[in-house]
Amino acid sequence: MKGLCLSIIMLPLGPVLSLPCAAASPDWIDQSVQSFADAVGTPGLSLTIMEHGEIAWEGAQGYADLEQMTPMTPQSLMRIGSISKTITAVTTLQIASAGLVDLDATVSDYLPGFAGPARMSTLRQLASHTACVRGYDSPEEEISLTHYASMKEALVRFSDDDLICAPGDAFNYSSYGYTLLAAGLAEASGLSFGELISAQVLDPLGLDSVALDDAVRVIPGRAAFYVESEDGELENAPFNDYSYKYAGAGMLASTRDLAKFGAALVGEGGLAPDAEKAMTSPARLNSGVFTDYGLGLYVSLPDFLEARKAYLPEALYEQLMHQVSGRPIYWHTGTSEGAVSVLMIEPDSQRVLALSINKGGLEKEVLIFAIGLMDELRGD
Repeated sequence: MKGLCLSIIMLPLGPVLSLPCAAASPDWIDQSVQSFADAVGTPGLSLTIMEHGEIAWEGAQGYADLEQMTPMTPQSLMRIGSISKTITAVTTLQIASAGLVDLDATVSDYLPGFAGPARMSTLRQLASHTACVRGYDSPEEEISLTHYASMKEALVRFSDDDLICAPGDAFNYSSYGYTLLAAGLAEASGLSFGELISAQVLDPLGLDSVALDDAVRVIPGRAAFYVESEDGELENAPFNDYSYKYAGAGMLASTRDLAKFGAALVGEGGLAPDAEKAMTSPARLNSGVFTDYGLGLYVSLPDFLEARKAYLPEALYEQLMHQVSGRPIYWHTGTSEGAVSVLMIEPDSQRVLALSINKGGLEKEVLIFAIGLMDELRGD
């Protein structure tokens, strides 16, 4: 197995970027993780790697809470941001398999009182970001001080807003679309969204370190989260009540349980073959063009990188494309106030990587570091 060291590249957009390079060491993962954590200045980092459903490597660096000096562990509850969409998508597929919903039925079939412009969007379109529900109008809109009792109640934030295009015409990433999806699922099942994900995903998989990031409830093990000030000092992340977007970007998870969840998606006893195919097949637009997103998962790293080529230094782009070429990986990142997480799943090897840090603003760095780790773990 190869080792890692870190070279630092300055990007034209954003802070330093840590890249893997070869270096012999028996403890290469430990050294790589420590070097990366130091390079990006995160208070804490947690990483779990699984192979064929078993933990192959697990560890943590730094602190989950600086004020209390609580050490970070692989069981610390970290904000997983948009990886919440992956859990919601699996929940959708599970209740579809049980006959409670039809992926190609419209959301109005399950929310008969919903009269917003998105009422004719299908559940499949909502889960694949092709329903054309809008995203956030501004960074400020992502911050909420309101606590919503349900996903249905949270629809007030966007339900009357125009769609950006006809459903199915384009890919438009939207956490609001997942709020609408979750409202329909809850109505169809007769359960709250929290009860629904517990019944369909968390309890069957034995995931007891996954929770809604409820600002009101006391949640043992929840980490503290941080951002960097203009002066380069760590500050507590701004308050946000995630109840309006639990389904799309408002969950907590340990890297251990996040990796177990990822392993279940491609291992025995997880998703049924037809559900796995639905989740990992790229969405098709009305034009016949395919996106790089399935249901709650990105399914083509090369396509994702190609679409962002203009924002990457040429050498970095070429290295990343070499690392991911010809190697199917399903993945999702998640960013929240004071946190970044990534989940990567390589179906052929059944290798899963779950990585979380409790410092915000480092999505590029975390994603690229994770790509490098997955490449090194292949040992070629």
